[in-house]
Amino acid sequence: MDDLHNIIIRRTQHDNGEEDRAQAKLSRRSFFLRSAATAAITTPIAGLLVAQTAHAASRSAHNLSVSDAFHEIRKDEDAHVAFLKATLGRAARPKPRFKNLQQHSSASFVNLSLAFENVGVGAYLQAAPALSSKAHLTAASSMLTIEARHAGYLNALVGKLISPNGAFDRPISQSQIVKDVLPFIDNLNGGPDPAKALKNDTDILNFALLLEYLEDEFYDINVPKFY
Repeated sequence: MDDLHNIIIRRTQHDNGEEDRAQAKLSRRSFFLRSAATAAITTPIAGLLVAQTAHAASRSAHNLSVSDAFHEIRKDEDAHVAFLKATLGRAARPKPRFKNLQQHSSASFVNLSLAFENVGVGAYLQAAPALSSKAHLTAASSMLTIEARHAGYLNALVGKLISPNGAFDRPISQSQIVKDVLPFIDNLNGGPDPAKALKNDTDILNFALLLEYLEDEFYDINVPKFY
């Protein structure tokens, strides 16, 4: 009886061992099948990410054409005008009538574009701290950074330093801005005089809108002509 008991125990242990080994083999097989399935799913995704990264790299500033850059800048200025008009609503100033914006060479266009964008940076930097509304300040700061990107690109395009003022940019006074843009204003069309004191957010945003109107029309006239 004892021998038979020992035989049963040994056979049971053997059977359990075989079952454990079979289960382990099945687990390993399932793991490999799951791994293969996962690889089949993730490999196309990884390939897509690589393709997207390569596409983004091909659109880097190093490879961006001057034409693409100016079309992008033009769209940004369109968006700035639309935003300021929507923000001001019925208080938005009418669009002035401009003059002397049509350029006769691509070089003169680029140089005047550079001047306008750098004036825009200094103007927003001067105006932003005077805004009382946090929402208006956030919006103005956002547009400031875009104007600065434009200016940096154009500075580099003509062989100047990306930031001529070094690590810290400088605001431009209201009187200097007015002096810079007056040669291009033919008629204010009933809008506020940009030389008057800016007393509140509406005045400040309308001053910004004047500059955005100017840049917007400048690009609308010249970008299709040269690019």
